[in-house]
Amino acid sequence: MEILLKEKSSWASYDLTHFPNVKVVLGQKINNEEEFQKFLDDWEELYKRGQDFTLNFNASNVGYVSMKYCFKMRNFIRKIKKEYPRHLKESYIRIDSKWVKLLLKFIFFLEKPVAPVHVYSGSLIEDSQITTYNP
Repeated sequence: MEILLKEKSSWASYDLTHFPNVKVVLGQKINNEEEFQKFLDDWEELYKRGQDFTLNFNASNVGYVSMKYCFKMRNFIRKIKKEYPRHLKESYIRIDSKWVKLLLKFIFFLEKPVAPVHVYSGSLIEDSQITTYNP
């Protein structure tokens, strides 16, 4: 079993147990810039493996996140597009917050995703309201 990041004080934890399906659990709030940068650095490490993968985010506990992180995420997406082959095949993001849904919509307005992103609430199987953002 391999877990890339599993720290209670961190905003994000990556579980690589079932790679190429990567589970990412996001916490309630980002405490500082370093925490968000660690989230991006760990994500970038997945590309360095040189293998295709899928990201499954659980953002259902995420509360208020500053808009500044939208711009940081946009910059990260641009960097990934320039520097790495397209190993990310698709992403699934579970959300339970209208604020987080708005932030995602804004991020993908600023920059199209690297791969298809499916945003849903509740259960992916039962949810008929899935929003998909395409590259």
